[in-house]
Amino acid sequence: MNSQQIRKYEGMGFDKGQMEEIRQGLEKGLDVSWYTSVNYDWFQMEEIKKGLEHGLDVSVYAKPEISYDRMRQIRKALKEGLDVSRHQELEAGYLRQIRKAKLGHVDIFSYIEEGYEPDQLEEIRLGLEHKADISKYLIKEFLGESLREIRLGVEEGLEVSVYAKIYFGWQQMREIRLGLERRVDVSIYAKELYRWQQMREIRLGLQEGLDVSAYQSMMYSAKEMKQIRQKLQEQEKKAENADIQLETLMEQARQASECLVTVSQDKMEAYVTLEKGTTKTKNEIMRLLAKEHVVFGIRQDEIEKNLKEAEFATRRFLAAEGIRPERGRDGYYEFFFRTGIPQIPAIRKDGSIDYQNTVYFEQVKAGQVIAVYHEAQPGIGGRMVDGTELPAHGGQEKCILKGKGFLLSQDRKTYIARESGKIELKDNKITIQPLLVVNEVTISTGNLRFNGSIWIRGNVGSGVVIQSKDELIIEGNVESARLQSGGRIVIKNGVSGGGLAVIEAAGEIHGKFFEGASLTANEGIYANYVMNSNMIAGKEIVIAGSRGAIIGGTAAAVNGVTAHHIGNRAGLPTIISLGVSKAMIEKEEEAELKLKKLQSELAIFEEAYKKLQKQYPPEVRNGMDLYLKVEQATYLKRKQMELQVERTRELEEKRSKANEARMLVYGILNAGTTVLMNGMQWTAANSVRNVTVRLSHREIGVFRN
Repeated sequence: MNSQQIRKYEGMGFDKGQMEEIRQGLEKGLDVSWYTSVNYDWFQMEEIKKGLEHGLDVSVYAKPEISYDRMRQIRKALKEGLDVSRHQELEAGYLRQIRKAKLGHVDIFSYIEEGYEPDQLEEIRLGLEHKADISKYLIKEFLGESLREIRLGVEEGLEVSVYAKIYFGWQQMREIRLGLERRVDVSIYAKELYRWQQMREIRLGLQEGLDVSAYQSMMYSAKEMKQIRQKLQEQEKKAENADIQLETLMEQARQASECLVTVSQDKMEAYVTLEKGTTKTKNEIMRLLAKEHVVFGIRQDEIEKNLKEAEFATRRFLAAEGIRPERGRDGYYEFFFRTGIPQIPAIRKDGSIDYQNTVYFEQVKAGQVIAVYHEAQPGIGGRMVDGTELPAHGGQEKCILKGKGFLLSQDRKTYIARESGKIELKDNKITIQPLLVVNEVTISTGNLRFNGSIWIRGNVGSGVVIQSKDELIIEGNVESARLQSGGRIVIKNGVSGGGLAVIEAAGEIHGKFFEGASLTANEGIYANYVMNSNMIAGKEIVIAGSRGAIIGGTAAAVNGVTAHHIGNRAGLPTIISLGVSKAMIEKEEEAELKLKKLQSELAIFEEAYKKLQKQYPPEVRNGMDLYLKVEQATYLKRKQMELQVERTRELEEKRSKANEARMLVYGILNAGTTVLMNGMQWTAANSVRNVTVRLSHREIGVFRN
């Protein structure tokens, strides 16, 4: 791009934002004539520009009457191989749901015709995709958030009918659903007149095993309920953590004449101290115990025995012992599939990775019992030495298992696979992904696209495209194919790509070796050998084993690169990029813009919320639709803010790690290898052995390991 090209558009009435989009398009060598019209705002220009960048047919949506948000959905659909342009008259929210439905292979057009809003369609669509039938609960008056709670409940096999009622708001529904998940008695608070904040306090109390009758009355505000619940918690803690402390017996014994009775602080033990040569009788000791209210668990044989021995020496003994309550066994799950499959492949003695003998997943068949829940058991009550009964504490119930691909039977304990596929347990969540198993993929078998995981038992030939929504596991070799996965890609043998293989994964990429391939992973890339390939990793690149080498090509990793050898004696150009990537910078900028936008929107909602609180007393505003909508919108916006703040924090942590990125070479770093870090460049003039390359005092330095 030259200045003459940009000046051509400066006098055409474009604003600053429009000119920026034109400039960027010219810099990238795009045909900007598609959007150099003042009839497009700069948001529309951006969508057309992005379409041109990806080689899409922008004529489908490059029309001034199509708003930028509708353009975005049409563009995304085209990128995904779909066409939603014939519905372009619909709002962007509808277009998004149509696009997502096509991707998920479900039909939502009948619901659009019935008049459901985009937020409602989102939940209907997800229900269809996850095979969670929410049709019997569909009421147009339900907000999308309410339908979300219903869908989640149906997916988890909960008794959704308890809360799928028009008089419950979505936050109330959520509290009831969370209670059902934790197996507590939701009937205590599943009542219309409780506000959701009150419901939460009662639910938390039930989960903690507290006696919520102390504060479940509707006369208490949520704040008061919380205060009472916390006091009950403190009392429970004191009871649990009470140390068994005895009085200082020796001092008191000296003050007693012949016999001293002491009772432990928790009233579970009573001790008697008899002075040497005492003349006390058993009956007298029994009367002394009774005087101290010791009436239970008396060990009469110990009294008789120690009376005889006290003739020769002072005796202190346990005269009575209470029965401590026994807590019931906690609920637990019994699983009928392997749950501990390691995510990291086996390592050989030389440090290389054994891809062939590593099991990556567990399979189940539809109808197979995958888990059984064993309920918590009631405890056994106890009694103090003064006769006071101690209540039994039952074991704690486990949460209902979440996930997809399975059913919860009517007994609410047995989990059954709804479909055959790959099963995984992670963070108390079971996921059964559809699994497509094929022997091999070649030009003759055609391309392969599957909405789940793909397991290829043989080889993948040249010229084919394989796309999987989840993991892609290939047992054999891969030639010049294009592989795309929404999860991890594992190629047990390796890739001989001839410079044409393209491998893209939203997770990690693993392979025995890669030759002539282009690899992009959102997470790490792991192999035993890489030659003449271009690698981009969102985390790390690790080339394992004593022969693990990166020879030729490029390797870019945010967190660092580890290999035994890099480059070769012939000086084959090998470029290593470490630290902050362009994609990371773009994400940070996007996150910052989103955060500012959310802060601005939240300020508007909070101002309106406070204004309504000042204008109307609680008994009036709590029945106002406007107030309830503003309250709900404020809550949602705060949640979005929290998530965005967390996302921004994660990006900051990633940048911090990226600034500490380093290249570890345990063998030879060959001359001619180039390292790029934070805009700086260093090229190895000589070959060196066993070194670390990292930033030091804002320069690239080489250090011995």
